[in-house]
Amino acid sequence: MPIAFQTPRSKLIEGFKWLGERIPYPLHEDKRGDTYAMTWADDDEIYASAGDPSWGQKKEGGLDVEKFSGGPLDYRITRVNLMPAYNGYCGTGPKPTGMICVRGVLYLAFQNLLGFRPPVYGSMCQHGNDAQIICSKDHGLTWEPDIQTLKSPMFPGHLFGGPVFVNFGRNNEGAPDHLVYAVSGDQWDNGCQFRIGRVGCGEIMRADCWQWLTGWTRGGEPMWTFHLDKALPILNEERCLSAPDIVYLAGVKRYLLLSWWLNEDFSSRKGSGLVILEAPQPWGPYSVVHVENPWETVLECPYNPRIPLKWMEPDGITGWLQSSSWNLPTASDPKEKLLYRSHVRRFRLKMR
Repeated sequence: MPIAFQTPRSKLIEGFKWLGERIPYPLHEDKRGDTYAMTWADDDEIYASAGDPSWGQKKEGGLDVEKFSGGPLDYRITRVNLMPAYNGYCGTGPKPTGMICVRGVLYLAFQNLLGFRPPVYGSMCQHGNDAQIICSKDHGLTWEPDIQTLKSPMFPGHLFGGPVFVNFGRNNEGAPDHLVYAVSGDQWDNGCQFRIGRVGCGEIMRADCWQWLTGWTRGGEPMWTFHLDKALPILNEERCLSAPDIVYLAGVKRYLLLSWWLNEDFSSRKGSGLVILEAPQPWGPYSVVHVENPWETVLECPYNPRIPLKWMEPDGITGWLQSSSWNLPTASDPKEKLLYRSHVRRFRLKMR
């Protein structure tokens, strides 16, 4: 896969440095899953939705709702909601993409409402189409609307098939306006483009209220449209943009966009790559902070990077990156136990 990004290097953030080794979730707690769309809620908890969870009573893939309680070195995962109607592995069923807490309400975006679709690029990739948002007013105990009543997705197709909400602080504190933003790739792994949408914070569940970036004025101001098919990409990189994460770092007044790719379509055999970008606005312009290939080691093959804002340190540039693991060693290798498990690793940004 390519590592020569066309996007220019950042003039503000010089680099990204790991401050220790990758730490897996305790092996004696066999709580497996991936993706981990997450947010810092009003009750000071980190809520997450795991993709294809395979522990406890959840055996059918899909997604659940979990809590990450504690700090990066001692957090424990507990299940808030089994989400029994949300089933199906690897693109055949709902997979979580983004989560946000606004005014005490949790919003969860997921893809694949209509089941399997062929990928846009590469016959072996996982598609990521037909996105839907659901909400919970009781911290994940119940969700609406009921998935069994949904006949069509909020965002049909692949253009906005995997929305990831732009997260600010606890309960969305620090958001600069009354709007909620979300970024989506065009397929789950090894896509080419990211697009951005926005909506009023009281209208998140209304598909007809969402707008998408459609261009810029001569003065450089963004223009918006209610027509998804007219949305323009905010980022183009050939076959190396997968399901993203995006957070606002108040300490440096920058949006940090994280993505990754697989060096072989939907396979861990050749490992993965990591890219981190920054921008002054959620729509850009983006510049590259860090590219790493292979990301850690080929054997570990991490993916789906996330930055839990609760775990950012007071200096505003040091924090913890959370990711999933897709290592596929031989059956005799003890590291096999790391498959499909949350990991964390401490990092620091280097400012110019």
